[in-house]
Amino acid sequence: MLTWTDGALFALCATTSAITSAIGVGGGMLLLVFLTNVLSANLVIPIHGATQLVSNVSRLLLDWRLVPWRRLMLPFLPGALLGGMIGYFTLNRFSFEHLPLILGVFILLITWTRLIQGLGVLFNNMTVLGAWLTGSSLFIGSMGLMLPPILLHKGLKKDEVILTQSAMMGTMHAFKVATYVAAGFAFFSYSQIMLMMLTGSLTGTYVGKFLRGRINEQRGVLILKWVTTLAAIQLIITALYRYLK
Repeated sequence: MLTWTDGALFALCATTSAITSAIGVGGGMLLLVFLTNVLSANLVIPIHGATQLVSNVSRLLLDWRLVPWRRLMLPFLPGALLGGMIGYFTLNRFSFEHLPLILGVFILLITWTRLIQGLGVLFNNMTVLGAWLTGSSLFIGSMGLMLPPILLHKGLKKDEVILTQSAMMGTMHAFKVATYVAAGFAFFSYSQIMLMMLTGSLTGTYVGKFLRGRINEQRGVLILKWVTTLAAIQLIITALYRYLK
């Protein structure tokens, strides 16, 4: 039987998937923030990863020819595999109780500092980038915001950036899900929640494609920036309140 939570998760995934499909960034991070308020901390990263896998792959299938597969994706793949393998051996040492605080601080840093630009310079090598994205995403959840400046530096156009980011994030989330499966996470136990979220992500992907050329990109990014910031502050305040209780 469906619940109000199921409906809310469907709407949330549809909205955030449409945002990413339309303007290229932010939806995955925004979804992660809100999931932290809805799901138990140990469920957030794996369920978010499975949902984002479907969202990115569905977006990629619409215009997959725009991706420079040989130049960028071929060297990205072995790095992503390596990152998943390294993450597997360190996963059990991470305390997900601290995830809201870590995530909130991380979001503020990448939103209001030049951290992303600095990381972009360090990770222009696609193999190193693949390893970093996959390994760190196992603990933080979403690293998509660092990709656009790197891909733009590679000479890609806007639509090519969006689709190549989908290919890279899809690969990253695929290895992330595989790592959590190998670590024993029972995705099937949360099938109803995931079905609603996956359906919402697919819906948002198709809606976002039609909105892509109709939304002012700068205005959309600015609104997203402030919404994400407020959500990150809420995460930090909630986490600190729990520590002080």
